[in-house]
This record gives sequence, C-alpha cells and structure tokens, in this order.
Amino acid sequence: MTLRHYANTVTEALDRADARHWTKQPPRSHRARIKFLRQHTQDDVQAFAALLTVPEHEILGLLDDCTPTETQAAAIEKAVLARWQPQVRHRAHRIITDNDGLMTVSFRAYFGFTAPCGTTDDPRLRFLTTSLRPPYPERLFAARHSFAPEQELHRLLGEALAVSYFHHRGAPHTLEAVALREIDYLEFLY
Repeated sequence: MTLRHYANTVTEALDRADARHWTKQPPRSHRARIKFLRQHTQDDVQAFAALLTVPEHEILGLLDDCTPTETQAAAIEKAVLARWQPQVRHRAHRIITDNDGLMTVSFRAYFGFTAPCGTTDDPRLRFLTTSLRPPYPERLFAARHSFAPEQELHRLLGEALAVSYFHHRGAPHTLEAVALREIDYLEFLY
C-alpha cells in the first residue's frame, strides 16, 4: 500500500490515523486485496461492484485475475484500508472515548466562519492544529464505523472545529457554522 499519513478527505484521514494502531499490515498484492474484499462481500459481485463504485463488468475482469487500472487499484486500496482490522480500530476508538481523550487535527484548507449577523470572516487558506473535545471524537468514530458519507463527516468536523477553535475557556460565542473548503492536507492524531 502507498500509505501516507495525511489526506484531503475526512474519511481517508480517519483511516490513515487508524493505520497507526494496526497490529499487522494489510495485503499488498492486487490478488490478496481482491481476495480480502471478496470475503467482506461474501463473493457477491454486485456488492463488490458497489463497494468499489465500478460497473459490474469491470469486477468480472478483476475476479478473472486481470490487472486493475490505476483508478480501480486506488478504489481497491481505499476499500481495503477502510475495512482492515475493524476490531483493532474499534478498540483504539473505545480507549480514546472511554478516557475522555482528545483527538488532534491538523489541516490546511480555506477556513472561515459565519455568525448570526452574517459572515464575519471570509474563508482564507490557513494551516491549523487544534484538539477536538468530547463528544466530537466519539461522533466522528461512530459516523466512520457506519460508513457515513463524506458530507456527514465533513459537517461533524466543522462542528468540532467551531467548538474547539471558538469556545475558549467554556465561553461560547454565537457561531452558526465553520466553512472548511478545499482541504489539501488533513491529519488526525490519536
């Protein structure tokens, strides 16, 4: 796997952070990755195609030991990464949430916010590192465990950043939303 420790989506960033807790590495060859994913879909070709979001006829070629295209290989890698060692992943998440642990997030993106009376800060490119306070790590983990769509994870991260960045010493500000756009670097540490 071409495993780097940062991403540009919340889904991939959580998966990359979880990789630090793995007890063994995921399969490396295309054949082993496909075998692993077939086990997760119980050899259902339609489910396998849906998992990778590719047409069914392309899946049949992959199952016949054809070499995947670059796009297919990337989809296979992401699917394996998202499903590798779920018990280890859940255990790490449970330890963090049971101990009121913090999750650190670093990102470079266009970051701005809106308040009830209108926009108070136009989004601009910023590099920030902050800790996400409970209950947001638990909410992000729960959404990731249920394979929530990227938009839902992005919304949860925005809420967490609003609380973390703008609520100093428990004094909340009247804040409606945080705008986090065009993420080009995102990393979680826990």
